[in-house]
Amino acid sequence: MNTYRLLKILTSLFILLGGFLALYYLIIDPLPYKNIQAGSFLDTIAIPFDWAQVGPISFPIKVDNYLIFQEFKTLAPKAYVNESYIYAGIVWLGVISILTLLTEFRKTYFILGGIIWIVLLTLSNFNGLNIGGQSANYPLIILLSATLTPMVCFHLWGQSAHLILKWLVIAAATFASLVLLIFLSPLPKPSIYLAEHSLMPGFGLALAWVFWNGHSILSGTYILLARANRHLNLNITLQISLITLIYLGALFSIFLALQGELPFPVFSPLYLLIPIGVLGYISMNEKVSQSDQPASSPAVIKALHLLGFGLVLWLVWKLKLSGNQPAEELLKHLLTYSQLGFSLFFFIYLMANFMSVMNSGQAIDKILYKPYSLVYYHIRIGGLIVILVLTTYTGGIVGVQANAMTSNILAEYYYKTDQKLEASILYENSWKHYRKNPKAKFVTAQLLLDLKQPTLAKEHLEESFTEAPQVDNILLLADRLHQENKVFESIYYLEKGLQIFPSDNYLANNLSLLYTKINKSAEALELLNEDEISNPVLASNLVALKTKLGQPEEEKNSSTDLISQLNELATVNALANIPSSELILSIRNKLKTENSPMLLNAGWRNLFSEINRANPTEDLEFLDSLGQLPEMTPYVMSLQETAVIRSLGAGRVTGAVKNLNGLAFRNPNDAAYYLQLSGSILAKNMDFQKAALEFIAAEEKGFQGFGSHHWSIFGLAGMPEKSIEIKEKYSIPLPEFIKEEDTAIAQFLSLISRFHQQSPKNLLSQWRSFPENALKTDIAIRLIAYKAHGLSGAELKELEKFISNKIGIQEQLSSYVNNPDLTNKESVASLVSWLRASSDLTANPYLSPLIISDLATNSDPLDQYEILNSATEFNQDPILWVKKIKAARESGLDKYADEAQEILRKWVSEEELETLQNLNY
Repeated sequence: MNTYRLLKILTSLFILLGGFLALYYLIIDPLPYKNIQAGSFLDTIAIPFDWAQVGPISFPIKVDNYLIFQEFKTLAPKAYVNESYIYAGIVWLGVISILTLLTEFRKTYFILGGIIWIVLLTLSNFNGLNIGGQSANYPLIILLSATLTPMVCFHLWGQSAHLILKWLVIAAATFASLVLLIFLSPLPKPSIYLAEHSLMPGFGLALAWVFWNGHSILSGTYILLARANRHLNLNITLQISLITLIYLGALFSIFLALQGELPFPVFSPLYLLIPIGVLGYISMNEKVSQSDQPASSPAVIKALHLLGFGLVLWLVWKLKLSGNQPAEELLKHLLTYSQLGFSLFFFIYLMANFMSVMNSGQAIDKILYKPYSLVYYHIRIGGLIVILVLTTYTGGIVGVQANAMTSNILAEYYYKTDQKLEASILYENSWKHYRKNPKAKFVTAQLLLDLKQPTLAKEHLEESFTEAPQVDNILLLADRLHQENKVFESIYYLEKGLQIFPSDNYLANNLSLLYTKINKSAEALELLNEDEISNPVLASNLVALKTKLGQPEEEKNSSTDLISQLNELATVNALANIPSSELILSIRNKLKTENSPMLLNAGWRNLFSEINRANPTEDLEFLDSLGQLPEMTPYVMSLQETAVIRSLGAGRVTGAVKNLNGLAFRNPNDAAYYLQLSGSILAKNMDFQKAALEFIAAEEKGFQGFGSHHWSIFGLAGMPEKSIEIKEKYSIPLPEFIKEEDTAIAQFLSLISRFHQQSPKNLLSQWRSFPENALKTDIAIRLIAYKAHGLSGAELKELEKFISNKIGIQEQLSSYVNNPDLTNKESVASLVSWLRASSDLTANPYLSPLIISDLATNSDPLDQYEILNSATEFNQDPILWVKKIKAARESGLDKYADEAQEILRKWVSEEELETLQNLNY
């Protein structure tokens, strides 16, 4: 009892798991071997990282963020080697079980079963293992001996042996022979050959089960109707007639669809396997109970039915995984033919024998198979005749399908053992025989590309496009043409492909990217219309494409995949908005586990493209360690640029400008970008002369993006001729403030052009005489930010009061002005907070008050000299230079002091220099 229960559980699991996998691959993933992946590539978008406002002159400081576009690529089909072994194991376990059950059959049926098994093994081409010579018969002899010998012995002399003992002996002999075949075969990886060719006996056994259950749906349905209508005297004749008409009509529609003669799709006949199995069991149960001389005991026949049911479901799984479309079509055709033939003649049998008693309300289901012998066999004979008629009508297509199926089986072995030439020849031959064979054509082209025969591969793909178009071949052909810079030809095939497959996301996505390449932006966006797509790749590309085309739109619903989130972050940055903390946190967490160098590079760039005054040391060390990884080598320069952006975000102007110049030197191709960025940073800090020189150097490297603010910067740098040159050369419009008649603007520009070179007192005097307007407020703010170290407490309070009256109370500024002691930490902290500067006081060399404050923490003259020397590489503040000269002399560096003094005389008069040296700041 326990053994019987265990067998029932195992059989149920076998059928249920096979049914689940079959339905999964029929409904959800019908082409699992296809390997279409989204390949990513980077593009850049200039985002406004910071904003410079110098009176009437304003301009963004832009840095590059990354957009990640995804293009669908067709890769080599998935091999599913382990799954092949699993299916082979299932087939051979099924074979062993069936052979074991055959030993329980009566003599005639036992012999018939043995003959069928011999035919199956002969057709399975195991002789291709080449044991003892090319296609020698030794493998067939070994398998026949191992499987038939114990079976015959048990049938003749071991009928009393327990079924499990029989199963174990036959299993031992069978698996021993399989191991022996693998051991003796000279083929590469003979186990794969054996696994792939196990499809043949599996297919044969499943086909036998299909033919056995040719009328199961109608007979099972009739039995259920008869049971339901017992004692009710209902018109079963009408019910079964209507059901038969509907079912035969559906089968005929399927038949026409298989022939391609229906203008609308119908469901796959493979879905019928489950009702055939269930209703067939009901029919089989009645049949064995009503038969006087069954082939074997009812339990054996039922077990055989359940084994066949499971094997046919697992066969569907195998056919889907391997992409053996000819075998699947062969199964569909023969299933449809057999159901049509046997169901039609079963209905005739039913009406001819039981029409008179059908509506009597009696237990007519109990006599369904009573006229068993000759009359019942007319069903089988008639069904076979119908199958032959349908086969003739279809031009013997099943023979072509069988030929292509065997070619695919052998090609699959060569493909999985990396024998590319042999596999390509067999797949090509298979496709020539049978066109509905998508995997064969694609793999042929893919293997030819691997074999360095692109011309022949393209011929195959073009042939497929003409005769049997399929999406993966169109993608492969378009990609190949794109690689050969034949963009318009690539677009042609994608456009035609979309006409054939109008809702295909793969084709639409790749076509949109190519449209962008030829400046068909509107068409590209239309293909990726967000109202009509649900594919995350297309949605991500739509966000990136809109941003790239200057139409950024912030997403309302945040995505969950990293690429989409990075595009979303780039869009937020392009709009100069503040990204949500949830988005930032999610991206950071994903980057911690990300392995793609490209995404790591893009992710950290987009994350660090923000003004963040926190100490960047830890981030910079992380970027440095990331750049030292071997896989990050192609992105080293980009990571260094990211480090510059992070430094700039932290307010480290000195490091940013120096590193940008270093990047320009090491990477000449991008030197123009680095130099113009450096120039913009310097211009924001009012170092117009250095900024102008950077822009000139950038132009020499190919920079052409000059705007009206560049015209102003060259003018402020004392290079009016260069302003005129770029205006005429690049057709730059004059800034709007030129048209205004306000003399205060000219006065402001004159003052600001030499702001750093002038002493605080001189600037304060000019400010006091400046007309009352917004520009005066601008100067007041700059006086405190850049010249507070040279102003008294009263003067600072005067400026603070003016600023507060104009723009409101500034608490941090008031806190500093109340105690303007640059040696006091609290006062300095208030000033730093108001300026939104870096906590590293020497980070921005132009913020002279903070440089002076940092000197207070270093009493050693040599340390002070180094701090001042670093700052004065950029800043021409007279007080800083005087202190530098003093520190140099105190450190015994008189030569450097004299040189610095000579340089200082270029913008400071002797009288002013003497005054500065006598003052004690």
